[in-house]
Amino acid sequence: MSNKIISIIIATYNAAYTIESCLCSIISQKTDDIELIIIDGASKDQTIAIIEQYKDSIDVFFSEPDQGIYDAWNKGIKASNGEWIMFVGADDQLMSGALSSYLSFLSDCSKENVDIVTAKAVVIDDKGKEIYKIESPYCWERFRKVFNISHGSTLHNKRLFEEVGLFDISFKICADYELLLRKKLNSLFLDKFVFIMQDGGLSTTNQSLEETYRAKRMHNSQSFIGSNYRRYRGYVGNAMRRVFPILKKLK
Repeated sequence: MSNKIISIIIATYNAAYTIESCLCSIISQKTDDIELIIIDGASKDQTIAIIEQYKDSIDVFFSEPDQGIYDAWNKGIKASNGEWIMFVGADDQLMSGALSSYLSFLSDCSKENVDIVTAKAVVIDDKGKEIYKIESPYCWERFRKVFNISHGSTLHNKRLFEEVGLFDISFKICADYELLLRKKLNSLFLDKFVFIMQDGGLSTTNQSLEETYRAKRMHNSQSFIGSNYRRYRGYVGNAMRRVFPILKKLK
């Protein structure tokens, strides 16, 4: 039987540049109701040494080769004891008071048959500047077309994974989206900003667009025309992100 309310799972690999800030944002507000799990993919930089400095506040930690972030998350789910599971990126941070907000929210509302609890997040660039905010609650019809929630600030009921299974590791970037497309989810919304996530990385690549398209087609979540339109519009957006910095330098 679960003896924790929330299990926070962090997958790391060569994350020495960001992992300490991530850990400090969690450990500073961690309580006995919170479990912290770190699954490392056999990092070759100083990641493990940094994590070892905080071992007294970490409930589960091991380092071994894996097949990517979703393989690590699956290992974390199997090792978890929490009723709710949260996946935090090694370059993400929790805002001050986030965990107490989650715990208070969970204690004050009816959670029967709830699959996920979503919350608000701020997206920043690599210099820490705010780019945009994610503020919308989960909506099945909208979510089927675009991943419009912050996965990092979402609590997943552990029963959800027992029902729909673990992450499909054949997806290297969008397995989180594919998993949440497997059923129409029952959700609650914490109307607070609790999470800071860094923009960019693999989620803004053409590979991500291809995986998103594959997930949609797999679950018939959008028409052939609609999903292709979003895919090719994404190609144009990715191209413009690469071109704009070059044009600015030429001015």
